[in-house]
Amino acid sequence: MAATFSESWYQVARLKLALLPTVKVHKQVYRGEIWYVLQDSCSDKFFRLRPKAYEFACQLSTKTTVEQAWLNFVERYPEDAPGQDEVIQLLGQLHHSNLLFYRSESDYDQIFKRFEKQRTKEHLTKLMAPLYLRIPMWNPNPFLNASRKLLLPFFSTFAFVVWLVVILLGGKAAVENFDQLWVQGQGLLALDNLLWLYASMFILKMFHEMGHAIVCKKYGGDVHTMGIMFIVFTPLPYMDASASWAMRNRWHRAMVGSAGMYVELFFAAVGAVIWANTAEGTLNSLAFNIMVIGSISSILFNGNPLLRFDAYYILSDIIDIPNLYQKANQQWQFYFDKFMLGTYKAESPALSGSEGVWLTSYGLLSYIYRFFIMLVIMVYVTGIWVGLGIIMGIIMLFIWLLIPLKKLFTYLMTSPKLQANRPRAWLTSMSALALLFGAMATVPLPYSMKAPGVVLSANAAIVYSANSGQLIEVAVKSGDWVTEGQLLIRMRDDELIQDIRIVEAQQAETEWMIRQALQRSSGDLAALQTRMAFLNQRLEELRDREDKLLLRAPHDGVWVSDNLHERVNSIVSRGDALGQVSQPHEQRFIVVVTQEQVANLFREEFESGTIRFRSQALADLAVDQLQFIPFQRQLLPSPALGWDGGGPIMSRANADGTIQSIEPFFEVHVSLPPDFVQFEGQTGVLKIALNWQPLYWQAKQFTLQLLQQRFKQG
Repeated sequence: MAATFSESWYQVARLKLALLPTVKVHKQVYRGEIWYVLQDSCSDKFFRLRPKAYEFACQLSTKTTVEQAWLNFVERYPEDAPGQDEVIQLLGQLHHSNLLFYRSESDYDQIFKRFEKQRTKEHLTKLMAPLYLRIPMWNPNPFLNASRKLLLPFFSTFAFVVWLVVILLGGKAAVENFDQLWVQGQGLLALDNLLWLYASMFILKMFHEMGHAIVCKKYGGDVHTMGIMFIVFTPLPYMDASASWAMRNRWHRAMVGSAGMYVELFFAAVGAVIWANTAEGTLNSLAFNIMVIGSISSILFNGNPLLRFDAYYILSDIIDIPNLYQKANQQWQFYFDKFMLGTYKAESPALSGSEGVWLTSYGLLSYIYRFFIMLVIMVYVTGIWVGLGIIMGIIMLFIWLLIPLKKLFTYLMTSPKLQANRPRAWLTSMSALALLFGAMATVPLPYSMKAPGVVLSANAAIVYSANSGQLIEVAVKSGDWVTEGQLLIRMRDDELIQDIRIVEAQQAETEWMIRQALQRSSGDLAALQTRMAFLNQRLEELRDREDKLLLRAPHDGVWVSDNLHERVNSIVSRGDALGQVSQPHEQRFIVVVTQEQVANLFREEFESGTIRFRSQALADLAVDQLQFIPFQRQLLPSPALGWDGGGPIMSRANADGTIQSIEPFFEVHVSLPPDFVQFEGQTGVLKIALNWQPLYWQAKQFTLQLLQQRFKQG
């Protein structure tokens, strides 16, 4: 319970103010309690009040001072009247939301200063978030009003049934073609796919935002702003559906929040069906990108309540905790005040025990996740441009360290809540900071190194298709032992068979003509014999091509193919690699270690590690026969590790066809178990567990390696 009187009361007592005439009031129920939501119809800003606080706000008038209004309220409601501190806090929050109208000439200068301070804070917020900028461009409300009858049926019960059927079909197509989906997904960020990726993302986001707008209009809300937002300098559409906050029914608010994902998942499912039933080409690429972006965006980003996107507002509406993010931060600040600083006046923002659990859990999880996302974005933009990564790092330093420290010191020095326990607050705060930074600098944590590699064999032969044709039969299973000359694959070429029949008919015709010429002693005999010799040679060539449609084992070994049975009855092009025959006891995994990483291997001893192959991303192979080759090399063991082959190593092609890395590297050779057979040229990543190191040391190493690598690339 706040104190009745406050030392700061004199600052507001003589003010004459009231709620703006443009404020609309919406009565709503949150977690079984009545609240009043104030909406400024001009700025679309919202603020919610408890019934007694709302009644007090209604008592405010430009004809009477705040003190007079408070005294009148105390006289009418002596048991429920707010204390002076609560009134000051309420007025400050209403002022912050620009919901108050002033008539106090003596305080114009102070009010103007507060306005300038708020505007400066907004500019600073934009400056600290240069990778997330919004530019409003269009008022869609007239269009939505005019097209209401046309658009609303897309969100009817019948439309939901259609949506459900399409989602099931799309899911079925994705599951049935998962292997192909995984392989094609490896090239999602390839340079030749980036344009399709961005086009798909822009189109989906446009329909995503229109979904929000249509459902908001369906339940009586207005949408006045659509525009372009820049996320990591990538322009994408956005829409302001904050009018949904005024809706009384929480499920209506949740529907507005979920409408975007609803639309994206529909297009993703349609994309999956089209992708699974079309051959490679423009339509197939566009459908694939829409399928991936629509599903990943909906599940990992918009569907993640830890980020302040759609799922955050849906969760906030469903559990009836508006401003969930802010209240979660306030809950953790309450813990800090109450249990660390010993502030007996500290009050929890939670109105019940269950709400306290929600706020505590959400505050912790969202903090960790947002930090992780910011770190990933920083690494990503560093890959684009080192300078941009440095700027991002400085911004993160300010947001996550310097600004919180400034707020902490300001709070410790000036907060009136700490009057009785300020010495303890300073002592515990400084001790906690010392322990935190000390632990980061001294407490060892797990540390490992990852490097790319490729499977090679001393005696391996890749089986290529010598001619194009239809794959009829795969005679052996992947992993079976085969002997030299054993049939592996049977193919068929109908055009080749037709050509053989034609040449055979021409042979029969020529042979009959030769017999006729012999009986007549014709002078055409020599020409006919020349033609027969040509036809014999032509038939021999065609028979040789037909024989090459039967692919056989070049030597004894284990046959390894990558899901070749799924390509039966499909067309195989000439030169396609269909599998390999290798000696399993001679397979090795050759790892490429860059100069930035090699210091770890020279500094420590290592004996084991784990390999994650590209084709088996969900399973790790434990290995214990590792050999470090301490000599620099530049010729890559396989083109698959270079940039042109989709690998991570900067490289260029030499005149003799070999692939050379831009920077020298070192190798680690790993002997694979005899019973574990992989396709020749299969790539993966070796993870080596190293000695544990403190978090500060790991962060410094990561930063130095990243900067060294990017500066070399630049």
